[in-house]
Amino acid sequence: MFVILLMACVFGYFYVKINSQYGNLHFDKDKLIAATSYVQIADLNGNNIGKASINGRATIEFDQLQKHTIDAFIAVEDQKFYEHSGLNYKRMLKSFITNIKSGYAKEGASTISQQLIKNTHLNNDKTIERKLKEIFLTTKLEKTFSKDEILEIYLNVIYFGNSCFGIEEASNFYFEKSAKDLDIAESATLAGIIKSPKIYNPISNYDKCISRRNFVLAQMKKCNFVNNEEYTSSVSEKLEIKQSIKQNSIEKLVFDDACVLLNMSEKDLVISHLRINTTINPDLQKLVDSIDLTFLKMKNEMPEYAIIIEKNSDSSIQAIRFSNVDILKMKRQPASCLKPFLVYAPNFEDGRINLLTKIDDSPISFDGFSPSNADKKYRGEISTTEALSVSSNVCATKLLNCYGIDKAKKCARKFGFKFDKNDNHLALALGSMYYGCELLTLTNAYATLARNGVYIPPKIIDNVRSNSLPIYQSKGETTTAISEETAYQLTLALQECSNSGTGKKLHNFSKYVACKTGTNGVKNSPLNTDAYNISYSSDYTVCVWIGANENKLLPANCNGGNHPSIIAKVIWEHLDPKTEFAVPQDIVEANIDKISYDKNGQIKMADKNAPERYILKSKFNKKYLPTESSSIFTAPQQVALKAKKIENLITLSFDCEKCYEYALFKCVGNDIALLGSIKNKIGHQTFVDSITSSDSQITYYVILSTPTNKRLISNEVKILT
Repeated sequence: MFVILLMACVFGYFYVKINSQYGNLHFDKDKLIAATSYVQIADLNGNNIGKASINGRATIEFDQLQKHTIDAFIAVEDQKFYEHSGLNYKRMLKSFITNIKSGYAKEGASTISQQLIKNTHLNNDKTIERKLKEIFLTTKLEKTFSKDEILEIYLNVIYFGNSCFGIEEASNFYFEKSAKDLDIAESATLAGIIKSPKIYNPISNYDKCISRRNFVLAQMKKCNFVNNEEYTSSVSEKLEIKQSIKQNSIEKLVFDDACVLLNMSEKDLVISHLRINTTINPDLQKLVDSIDLTFLKMKNEMPEYAIIIEKNSDSSIQAIRFSNVDILKMKRQPASCLKPFLVYAPNFEDGRINLLTKIDDSPISFDGFSPSNADKKYRGEISTTEALSVSSNVCATKLLNCYGIDKAKKCARKFGFKFDKNDNHLALALGSMYYGCELLTLTNAYATLARNGVYIPPKIIDNVRSNSLPIYQSKGETTTAISEETAYQLTLALQECSNSGTGKKLHNFSKYVACKTGTNGVKNSPLNTDAYNISYSSDYTVCVWIGANENKLLPANCNGGNHPSIIAKVIWEHLDPKTEFAVPQDIVEANIDKISYDKNGQIKMADKNAPERYILKSKFNKKYLPTESSSIFTAPQQVALKAKKIENLITLSFDCEKCYEYALFKCVGNDIALLGSIKNKIGHQTFVDSITSSDSQITYYVILSTPTNKRLISNEVKILT
């Protein structure tokens, strides 16, 4: 009795207070619907590209709906709807006691009428005062409209998830039919979703949706809205979700991102009268939307795909197109696209490698793990640049093994990659992650290279406003992932990938565009699961991904260097890049001795007297510039001539360098004869001379001539006959 009295006093106090504020509130149907909240979405120019609201979408009249559809909502939301006057006092009393004990509005007791008021007139604050406002306005609603009118408005404004407002829009989205044609099971499905559209989303949480649907059906049976036969048939009915094109829209992508950024539920977001200003560039969006992707069809079915264009300067997503993919949450194996960040970046950063460093691209086994190159080719000693441009799995694994997995992951994390505790194996060098990574993370990692190693989290939402007041603004906080010198050297290697490597379909743009391809194959099969081309200029980064759709794998010819590269080429033809990558101040171009490099992979500064043809030009981080210099032309080493006599034959031998010319002379008495000359040869060379002279002694020697006309005489070898 005391609780009832307390409740009456509190209600009376707030009734007087609220009546003074809302006493003149008048209801009519148009005003009620117009008051419905929505989320408005705009591109970077402020032009509307969509909205999540009931405005402008199809509605349905009450008498067009079948009885079992209406019964489904009443059974699960408000079984006494046609009996009460808008408020269920018994439920309210129970809820009130619970809320008094907890000190806030922990538990609700909302009727359908109350829910309608909440969704059209009030915020979602969990306070007793807000609840009492809801009660007051509900009494006004019930005095203004009939029960059928209230239910019609309710069903046309309630939120069903996936940016669907109203039962007609939800029915078209989930089942591709009008709400008037819903069967009992479909009606129960929609009635079940509204309790928590995110949790009971039939696309992402199918099993939970089915469980909730069956609960609704049980409530319908309890209320005698369906008989045993109808209940049994509906419970066993397979739920077939059509998953319409709206699931793949930018609006949904932005909507989901906003929920995360603002830490709001879908329901809270859509009743907040927000305007979301995105980073979408309408011209670039039109470009990606216009690309003909029909060539991707396999047996008349499209694979999964995604196309992303990011503006490098601020990491904003300028355009995005994707298939049936929740692109913010989806994780895929990055394949070779992970190599620059996990393998090469840390090695460049520590000065362990440079663009010329030779790596042995020969088969090897690491405790049973034997990486193989995708093309089954093994090239022997190749440069870092070539290893990255042809995407050698062997070289990447060797580098990771030498550097250390834990240290390598520490570097990759700075680009936004996240690793599981199980990611502690050398197959990481090939992009084999336990969970994989998001496409936006992968795209932004390459944009970080274009930003000279500066990491800025990717964004598609620039700001969010409520009634012109800002409630969220992207900060664009920056961190340094790697030095600009490392980023630039990686870019140079990836430009070679565009020019002659796996991404050579972009060779026309290689002066301005760097790229990396990646392909995930299926073990013991020619089929693939993922194919990537991620390319970037100084201004934009373009990610093209094609993936397997459920169990429908990609054919062998759908690999990173093929289908994704074809699409990337179309985009770059439109973007028409003309700006070369900026060279960091501490990047220097050095003349490297080509002779030592070709001979044994040694990286030495070229001799100051070296002819141009014996110089290899390469760019280095100034901090790791080679300290050793060649003196092969300034101070050539004297030739060491050797001879061996067997009967009347003399075998003469000496070592040659390709850059010198050699002349072998024979001296008998006062006569000097040229036995032979050598040019453009390297390594150990031999001559055989026969003894025909009666003189007692023969002298042999070699004259070495450099390209700068410097001459050096070898030791003399004297043979007694």
